[in-house]
Amino acid sequence: MSASSISVRRALAFLGMLVLTAAALVVAPAGRAHAAANVAVQLGYADNARANPNNFPTPWEGAPNVTYGGCTGGCTFDAGAVRVINNTGVNVNVDYVKVSFGTCVFDIWRHNVPLGMNGQYILTQTINSFSSGCTTDGSFDTSDIGPNGADWSGNCNQSGVVPVVTVSIDGVVSNFNDTGKILNTGGVDGASCGMGNESQQWAPVGSVSCPGSILTLAPNQQELAVGSQASVTADYVNSCGDPLQGAPIAFKVSAGPNSGLTGTGTTDAAGNATFSYTSTTSGTDTVGSSTSNPAGTVSSNDVSVIWDILLTGRAYALESSGLLGITPTPQAGPVATTVASNSSPPCVVTISGLINAGTLCANVTTAVAPDSSTANASVQHVGIGLLGLPAIQIGAVTSTSHSVCAGSTGGATIASITVGGIAVPVSVTPGPNTTVNLLGIKLILNEQIPTGTGTDHTLTVNAVHVIVPGLLDTIVASSTSDIHGCV
Repeated sequence: MSASSISVRRALAFLGMLVLTAAALVVAPAGRAHAAANVAVQLGYADNARANPNNFPTPWEGAPNVTYGGCTGGCTFDAGAVRVINNTGVNVNVDYVKVSFGTCVFDIWRHNVPLGMNGQYILTQTINSFSSGCTTDGSFDTSDIGPNGADWSGNCNQSGVVPVVTVSIDGVVSNFNDTGKILNTGGVDGASCGMGNESQQWAPVGSVSCPGSILTLAPNQQELAVGSQASVTADYVNSCGDPLQGAPIAFKVSAGPNSGLTGTGTTDAAGNATFSYTSTTSGTDTVGSSTSNPAGTVSSNDVSVIWDILLTGRAYALESSGLLGITPTPQAGPVATTVASNSSPPCVVTISGLINAGTLCANVTTAVAPDSSTANASVQHVGIGLLGLPAIQIGAVTSTSHSVCAGSTGGATIASITVGGIAVPVSVTPGPNTTVNLLGIKLILNEQIPTGTGTDHTLTVNAVHVIVPGLLDTIVASSTSDIHGCV
């Protein structure tokens, strides 16, 4: 199609909308004048006797928000089609729709049809058969109608007929000329004159024929961390690029870690529908979309969603709550990444007060190929002197936590601990969750807290955990590593 032809088509469609808007402003009651201004009228041709899913008007019967005025129950269609779309934002009433071919007038559909916001009224043949010429039996074989309703079946001579669609909405009557001759397939019997399949995709009244449709899924590829949200958008337009609003879209993950996952959506006024989902497992998904009509299924391209293993971690040298509060110091992370990284805040030389400490350090590193997360924390010494409690002295301690897809490992080293001057018998590398109760103070040495699933692994290691119930909760050298989305 030439650029000039597209410009003419757009101009005619716009003029058609202006006619409807002007009629609404002049004729309608003041309270409803705005209603008709954003009601779209579109035309198409339905032919599944010679099926072509891309050309068959979509949406059709059974689509969301569709009020259907046509043959039901597995019908064979060979008929013109009219659709009225309510984009006003309020409810409207379609008083009637009529279609004229000169003196031949089709008024075969239900009158006084309420149409809610985003609702559509689709009209076509009402019986499961089709007759040529001007009929009253419910057929609407508009490709076989000539001047004033003459039988134009098999006729390849240009009829010169420009169908007229009359729509009354909330008492506002508007006439639209089908200048593109969509309803009468260009003024000839399309099936007999080279078209074969006569289906014409929905197009604005006044438009040239836009017979086909294109369903596109985007973006073509995206890469995300497991646990985040992926979104793909289907764009459905006719062959002239006009959005096809109201079409039901089926989404499906056909391959990858989320194979079999499905979703649905309905195209908006821009022809778009979006599907979003998350993954707990790494890998590459293949996602596609489709829409169906009585002629078959229209499918989109496939797109890829790449889910990367998520590496997280956190470490700090000292934290305390209760009567003595210290925020995690220094704190590395929290880290959440899919790439190699390093979080190493400057070491803290000294902390003074009722809790005193020296040379406090923490870091978290992540690596890929193979994927891993490693957290480390260390403190040179810690002293706790709280009135009413035995003095606690902790020598040099370290903790480490390391997570890979095979699992998590970790440990702690402790040089020495005294409580009230009494030495706590402790190995330099105590076993996991070694517990000592002394003088009312509970000590958990090499405290290990693993969590996770078949795809996720997490391990927190606290070198020393000091607990005085109701008074003090202090953690020395804490390291947490996590890996998510393993397969």
